[in-house]
Amino acid sequence: MTEETGQKYTVAEPAKMLDYLLSLFQGTSRTTVKQMLSKGRVLLNGEPVTAFDARLRSGDRITVLPKAVSIARAATREAREEVEAAGVKIVYEDDNYLVADKPSGLLTISTSRGSTSKSGRKEATLYAVLNAYVKTEARSRRKEDIASGISPDRSTAKVWIVHRLDKGTSGLVVFAKNERAKDILQSRWKELVLERRYIAWLEGRLEKEKGAIQSWLIENPKSLKVYSSKEETPDGHLAITNYKTISYGAIGRQPYTQAEFSLESGRKNQIRVHASDIGHPIAGDQKYGAETNPIHRLALHAATLAFRNPISNEVVRLRSPLPESFNRFKI
Repeated sequence: MTEETGQKYTVAEPAKMLDYLLSLFQGTSRTTVKQMLSKGRVLLNGEPVTAFDARLRSGDRITVLPKAVSIARAATREAREEVEAAGVKIVYEDDNYLVADKPSGLLTISTSRGSTSKSGRKEATLYAVLNAYVKTEARSRRKEDIASGISPDRSTAKVWIVHRLDKGTSGLVVFAKNERAKDILQSRWKELVLERRYIAWLEGRLEKEKGAIQSWLIENPKSLKVYSSKEETPDGHLAITNYKTISYGAIGRQPYTQAEFSLESGRKNQIRVHASDIGHPIAGDQKYGAETNPIHRLALHAATLAFRNPISNEVVRLRSPLPESFNRFKI
């Protein structure tokens, strides 16, 4: 654990935080001392504390951070709050990778055709949200390092996309924080990704409890729609999708099936196309034949992800809770 930079003190006897700080900084105004707390400059046993009446015990460790360090950390907190305001959750992060939980309706990255909303404005993307966060975090870390007398890392701060989810799909997406990390994970994707599971609500009632769907997928470059062929085609890519029934539900008189999907290949729109192939398109997926849209979104969620971090060799296992709207399907 990195030692905190700042003025360090050990509490000798019980006291209230504000009284203790005033005794330390005699000659400093009460307002200035209060600002040390409110601005996040005071750590109690390594954790930020802002309460004036926090009770201190003998042996507690107090650190008062330099102003520049507290400002840098505040900027990082604000950047994370902006990520959350966009409906995104960062569920894993280290020096090389970042995994985000994406909401439905947010593009992963701009498309080649450009990404503009109906109003003509450029659409937000998960990539842009996370890129802004990583850049702010890097700037804050540099400022903190400089204030702490450490040579700062001035390498380019940005995210690289490792894989993507469709705009309507919610759930777990992996980004890299440097190009080397991206290349390693992408080139060894089948080896390093140990588990990827999706949950979807399908129209109708599946006849089989489980099965596998195999076809060759071809994308129409004009419509960007993906088509499926049971026969191998020159431009097609083999796609294999495994599925199993979880439960049955209904909204009104319309029956639905909750199914889990796992992929042996990762093709664009693969689950959506294969669900349509078996006659049970995903609810809300008019592009691939759905006739209903009961929760006003594509009912597909990337729920489980497990991968071996190729840099740290750590096995990362993550689960994203199902969206609340999925509960509208009464089981």
